[in-house]
Amino acid sequence: MKTWTFLFVMILVLEHSFSAIGQDWERFEKVKMEGQPLADQGNGFFLNPILSGNYGDPSIVRRGNDYFMAFSRGDGMILWHSRDLVNWTPVIRHFLPEGYQRVWAVDLQYFKDQFYLYMPINSYPGRKEGETGFGNFVITAKNPEGPWSEPIKIDIPKPPGIDHWGAIDPGVIRTPGGKFFLYLSAGWALPLDESGTKSTGHAQKVYDGWEYPASWNVECKCLESPKLFFKDGYFFLVSAQGGTNGPSTAHMTIVARSKSPLGPWENSPFNPLTHTYSEDERWWHQGHGTIFEATDGSWWTVFHGRLKNYTGLGRATLLMPVEWTPDGWPVIKDGFQPWNLIPKPPGENIGHGFPLSDSFLSSELGPLWHFDNAKKMLFKPGNGQLQVTATGNNHRDGTLLTLGAVNNSFEVTVEIELPGEDATAGLALENDGLVFNGRSATFTEGPDWRMNQATFSSRETGHIFFKIRNFRKDISLFYSDDGAAWTSFGKGIRREDSYRIKLFAAGTGQAVFRNFKYTGLE
Repeated sequence: MKTWTFLFVMILVLEHSFSAIGQDWERFEKVKMEGQPLADQGNGFFLNPILSGNYGDPSIVRRGNDYFMAFSRGDGMILWHSRDLVNWTPVIRHFLPEGYQRVWAVDLQYFKDQFYLYMPINSYPGRKEGETGFGNFVITAKNPEGPWSEPIKIDIPKPPGIDHWGAIDPGVIRTPGGKFFLYLSAGWALPLDESGTKSTGHAQKVYDGWEYPASWNVECKCLESPKLFFKDGYFFLVSAQGGTNGPSTAHMTIVARSKSPLGPWENSPFNPLTHTYSEDERWWHQGHGTIFEATDGSWWTVFHGRLKNYTGLGRATLLMPVEWTPDGWPVIKDGFQPWNLIPKPPGENIGHGFPLSDSFLSSELGPLWHFDNAKKMLFKPGNGQLQVTATGNNHRDGTLLTLGAVNNSFEVTVEIELPGEDATAGLALENDGLVFNGRSATFTEGPDWRMNQATFSSRETGHIFFKIRNFRKDISLFYSDDGAAWTSFGKGIRREDSYRIKLFAAGTGQAVFRNFKYTGLE
């Protein structure tokens, strides 16, 4: 009897597993149908980026045959999973408790059978009087799916003689002997206790970065994003310099090594590891890297970059093979550039990405959407529609859902219904878009949201379809009564900042959105 019970339970488990896999592959087919960029070329090679759109400041860790990569998400993080480093599926979108906002570059680690996510947070509860800058926190979990702990603040005493203390970008190393050390921007470091969550001393300045050529065109020195690992008797410190924004050639990844976790540090004679040398290159702002070992013993780096002439798309995640010089320094594998076809690392393809279209069938908003978690109660998705409680006056201070485009040319459509007459709702690309008040639709443009274009009446009161097409930053706008026959608003515009898509509801009352569709055009 026990045997039959065991077999029955195993059958149920397998059915659930295969059902989940089937759902995942159905989702990944939708990604392909939308025309999203895919790194995997299906022939044993991949083409950067491995994550298109705005996925900057990547932090990666391996547990067995599984890779996990984390990104900050404003008031939390999003975590991805892969087994081949090229195809990634979302694991969890984790919000921090209310009041924790403006999370910047994170550091994902796996120690002692537990995940640690270190993060700098600009706004958080319990900030002490007179405290300035970011606080540095850590959350932990036994499994990537969670549950994750409450944020633990790492209280770092202000170094003696320092008036302003606001170091960010925490990065942690656990030595082979089990000791923890925390690094921060500008070369500061300090020891942590055996839990990896509490400081046990003052921060010391232990690293000054790398002196790049004076002729290089950068934004600033901006030593930040320390990522550490241990190999062959050396501690390696991988940092970002040059500034995240600014000139196309600003950013870079640099490497240093030491026999001690607190230095002194020797800079690599092969610095920088990644960098954009000319605006003619396909990828700008290449920097903020992490170096790691793959399952087969090969070495790689993940870092971010912006697509040439399409910086509005944000910072995409790039992957490059690393090799070691005879004297023990990591360098990009000879003969490979970030725009080349590159042989795929070994590992299982578990599918990639998630759709950017939404039929609002689920009772939870999907990972595609960005929103203020404190306003989550204003969104009620499910049963094929999204009901939004309107607030504010327009697309800037109203109730907002935002989405980052991943194609340099794309089209979005949405159906809008206004049950009453006290709200307006619309579809926008950053500061340009379409507004519906229940009776007529208006094309608005510019940061001051000028409503100086012609107004078009809807034949069906309280109901309309909107469409916006962005073709290489040339924008055209349309409306429709039925979602099939489209009418142009009669004027196109061109914008550099046209890759942040917004659904919004302003005023008072309710707005209903249905059938949001994203299509990549190239």
